[in-house]
Amino acid sequence: MRHQIFRRVSASHRNLPKCFYMKPVGKINLELQRLVAVEHWRFAIGLRIRFNHPTLLYQTYPEAWVAHYAKNGLLFVDPAVRWGMTHTGICDWRDLTSDDSAGVLQQAADHGLVHGIAISVGDSATRSLGFFASATTSITEQERVLAQEVVGALHEATDGVADLPPAELARLIALNDQLRLPDP
Repeated sequence: MRHQIFRRVSASHRNLPKCFYMKPVGKINLELQRLVAVEHWRFAIGLRIRFNHPTLLYQTYPEAWVAHYAKNGLLFVDPAVRWGMTHTGICDWRDLTSDDSAGVLQQAADHGLVHGIAISVGDSATRSLGFFASATTSITEQERVLAQEVVGALHEATDGVADLPPAELARLIALNDQLRLPDP
């Protein structure tokens, strides 16, 4: 019901006081901070993906990997992305190696993203995806639960986000700047 109210209210956002937008920003920031608190992993979360483009993207991946991934167009051959766009739930990257003809997972490992999981939530029209990877250790069951819980909460918190005025959407996008971690 809360999401129905948000949708109705967001359609008439021009009449709302600024404090209305504080709740989604604060909620999203709190959820992201829960993920940043796990020191050994890096992550990328694309929220409310429409037409193969996330409305919001939050990531702590190393800059070298982000640049390499973009330069080489790996999004289009990434088995974790392909899995996430066609499934919901959680999947270990090691279970995707047979579907990785472009060697994306090995390239990720070469950039310190060795042990990873993919999380997918939502329907096919507005899917949200989360990718979590560690250089040193497998992701524990407790961390898997946390990641899945947070991606789900972020997906729910961003229902109707595309209807926000540009200035408020920019505030949500800017949360990514607070997540930057030093490259390993």
